[in-house]
Amino acid sequence: MELSTTKTLFGKRRGFILFSLVLLCFCINLTDIKWADFKLNHYGVNAATEFFKAAFNPAFDYPNKEELPSTIPPYYEKIIKAAWVTVKYATCGFSLAIPIGIFMGFFASRSWWQFTRSKWIPRATAQLLHRFVRILITAGRSIHELLWGLLFISAIGTTPFSIIAAIAIPYGCTLAKVFSEILDEQESNCRDQIRLQGGSPFSSWLFGVVPLAFNDILSYALYRYECAIRSAAIFGFVGIPTLGYHIEAAAAEGIGYYGEIWTLLYVLLGIILVVERLSCFARKKLNSPQQSKHPHRSLEQLTKYRPKRFYLKFFTAFSVLLFIFVWNHQTLIPATQWLDDESMMSNLSFQQRWENFTRFLDKELTPSTVRNSGDWSQAFPWAKELFLSKGIAASLQTFYIATSAMILAWLSAICVIPWASKVLNSPQPFGVHKGNSRLQAFIRGAVALFLRFIFIISRSMPEYLLAFLLLVIFPPSAWPLIVALAIHNFGIVGRLGGELVDNRDFNHAKIPLLQGGSRAHSYFFSLLPTHFNRFLLYFFYRWETCVRDATILGMLSIASIGLEIKEAQARDRLDELFFFILLGAAIVMIGDLISDTVRSRIKETQ
Repeated sequence: MELSTTKTLFGKRRGFILFSLVLLCFCINLTDIKWADFKLNHYGVNAATEFFKAAFNPAFDYPNKEELPSTIPPYYEKIIKAAWVTVKYATCGFSLAIPIGIFMGFFASRSWWQFTRSKWIPRATAQLLHRFVRILITAGRSIHELLWGLLFISAIGTTPFSIIAAIAIPYGCTLAKVFSEILDEQESNCRDQIRLQGGSPFSSWLFGVVPLAFNDILSYALYRYECAIRSAAIFGFVGIPTLGYHIEAAAAEGIGYYGEIWTLLYVLLGIILVVERLSCFARKKLNSPQQSKHPHRSLEQLTKYRPKRFYLKFFTAFSVLLFIFVWNHQTLIPATQWLDDESMMSNLSFQQRWENFTRFLDKELTPSTVRNSGDWSQAFPWAKELFLSKGIAASLQTFYIATSAMILAWLSAICVIPWASKVLNSPQPFGVHKGNSRLQAFIRGAVALFLRFIFIISRSMPEYLLAFLLLVIFPPSAWPLIVALAIHNFGIVGRLGGELVDNRDFNHAKIPLLQGGSRAHSYFFSLLPTHFNRFLLYFFYRWETCVRDATILGMLSIASIGLEIKEAQARDRLDELFFFILLGAAIVMIGDLISDTVRSRIKETQ
């Protein structure tokens, strides 16, 4: 690479970092965060002290047991039931999201439509169908699952199916988007060979592309199930008896119930960590190459002695049984009825539910001016007035919060990764012996292990729950929302960046080490500059999610689109609620368009 080209690339990276710092200061300044927001009052100091002290003394029984009636169920039964409801909603919603993701991911894949030439589907029709599906999955995942829940609850009532559908739609659309992109990134050599040998377009695509993408698809699906558990927990803040519901109730009781909050948090973290470890094990097994121990030449012998993935069959069988159990556990095992005595649907008949749904669409979602006059020409002035009076300020505040949080998380993560990496902190990073003492090697390994544990804890805590807890001990402002989003995304970017460093053998990273440089030199002057574009991809990928999450964090009574949604719900103005939900979705879709454009430019320069 020429010197001028190197300087240009380095200048672009440095320019992006400087621009992000300037943008961070700009966004924080416009969110009206003041230094007084960092100071705790007397109650806040006491609350923060008691809250963190309670972490070492979680509750194992009701704090006010002597005041409760004797008929109340045991404390452990309450915790188990809340944990089960959380896992049940997550699993049921995810079981519906998987077929949505597979079906729509197939139609959203460019590799399929670009390769297919069918006399039954003209090229123009195929392109139109492809764009329609892409718009549909973008719209579906642009609305946060909590907002989907509010819509379904308003339309068909507070039933378990409302929450399951609210999880299934955005997660199914997210899976469809990622599945289609994974399929599009696969090499076309195998597909072309099958096609040249007489295979049909569908068979050549099915057997030449899908097997190559299967490991990545399954790995991402397992990761999204972990996210579904976090999402199910926050539905407790809208009245669903998950772990989040009991956390909110305990926080409302005051300082004496902080031990119960930590008990519930530990249970939630335990569930997520178990799922995360199992998914990591599965991803590691799937991505590890296997070679046959019997390299016979005949096709029959190769088929007979091909490597067997017994763990894949086990996970498949376990997943199917789990899906069946969570949908029918009361029928399969009547003794488990105490876990959840609620049916999936309400007791209303199908006709009554349909009438409620049509009334919701025809009456409650219709703008008030149109509902009163019957003239749909009044809808645009109504929307314009609402947008100018409240929408602009709420949208900008949402953008400022999301952008500030993502810049903080991204910059913090890329600076911490060299001390958290397994490979860089090993005695021989990238095979280069550094001659450290045993004490230095132990300290480095302990620090790296601790930082990776922080990554796991940070990404395991739902951002809505983090913001709620921070608002309990800090004065109300946008700062707890920014910190909550930053902590959560810090863990995710740290994990993704750490895997990028640890899971590849970079020969260029050895050069600074061989020349006497430190591990930090190898990272900051070799690994980070070379793969800066990949880190940018992580930034924009998570920024989209931050914009969506910041939309609903305002429901914690901090100025943003979420606050307007909460106030519209409190006034029972569902037309305004739906307007602000669509406004939040529009922001996410614009962010998605921007990130897609930037990522395509980055891919062209790689």
